Amino acid sequence: MISLILTILYLAKDTLHRWLTRISSPLARVLVVFFLSLCALCFLGSYVITAKALRDKIRTQGGDLVQVMLFTTPTSTPAALPTEREVSELLDADSISLRTLGSATIGRKSVPVCTFDFQRSPQFIHLLSPSAGPCLACKPTAPYAPGPLDVRLQGEDFSRTIMVRHLPADHLLMRMMPEGCILITPDMAAALADTRRGGSSGMQRMLLRVRNLEGAHSLQRVESYFQNLIRIEGAQGHVISAAHLLKEMDVVLGNQTQCRAAFCIGIVSIVGILLTALAGMEYRQNEYIYTLMKSFGIHPLLLVGSFLAENLLLIGLSFAAAVQTFMLCQESIATQFFKMGQYSLQLREIMPEIQLIAAMLLLCIAVSSLPIIAAANREIGRVLK
Repeated sequence: MISLILTILYLAKDTLHRWLTRISSPLARVLVVFFLSLCALCFLGSYVITAKALRDKIRTQGGDLVQVMLFTTPTSTPAALPTEREVSELLDADSISLRTLGSATIGRKSVPVCTFDFQRSPQFIHLLSPSAGPCLACKPTAPYAPGPLDVRLQGEDFSRTIMVRHLPADHLLMRMMPEGCILITPDMAAALADTRRGGSSGMQRMLLRVRNLEGAHSLQRVESYFQNLIRIEGAQGHVISAAHLLKEMDVVLGNQTQCRAAFCIGIVSIVGILLTALAGMEYRQNEYIYTLMKSFGIHPLLLVGSFLAENLLLIGLSFAAAVQTFMLCQESIATQFFKMGQYSLQLREIMPEIQLIAAMLLLCIAVSSLPIIAAANREIGRVLK
């Protein structure tokens, strides 16, 4: 054990001595790996930022929404849509469900009148007036101030007083009804249906927002679920989503993967050639001393291990410095060089690319040790003769 420790200490001292006497050797490895890794991170990071910007734009334009529309008649039974909790647990999505009954007149505008199921969409209960009366849900930019407002429902000759509630523009209800809508309770909806001839008809609608939009398959899973539900219920309706657009985007991003792979292979080739050439040159310069150590009983694996540890240390520190530099300068890189706007990445978002480059560098270190392994296993007599 003592001889093993002394041997390791001697190899470490010899490595440090080589660094000090030929500083160009470790400096070349450090600088080449640092700048190539930084270039790779900038290239792959721009790809990740582009994909992130596209997904953010898709979400802004409603690409993460799935709309289910079912048509009901006075003689048909509404389809049993899943509750908000069921949608959250089964499909990992937020949802609202409404049934359109008709319209109401506010000034010269016509606003849809909707009702909801307390069990399927309980989030609407707090929007109603304190006495569970109807309310007008609209955006803050709508020309209606919060508070009581007189409206006239379709089919009625008198006005009703409702409460105006302002909702954020990104609220699911505002995504479904951009101009706003009047919410009434199921009891009031039944009373309103009795005053009309032919009973109640309208449209049953559900809007879902997928929480983790990772591609077209995220929407296709939700779309397939409701298409099967409509078929099983025997209802008339359809499902609308942007799955086909996301599928095309996934194809484009998938094609860019080949570019990323080619770029990483190029980096591997450059770093691998450099490490292999330097390792072979340094071992040949000290081959006589290492052969003497073998003649004294030192195992060749220790000699190979010293070169592996040296490369691991230098390349690991260089790569860590490149990652840290990229994380500190990524906003400037994105805005100044790639003109992408104010986008930044967290470490977990760029981690797959970091792992890819790290794996390639480890492959370079393993390949560079091959000539060392071959030289370390040469016969002692052929070197010392």
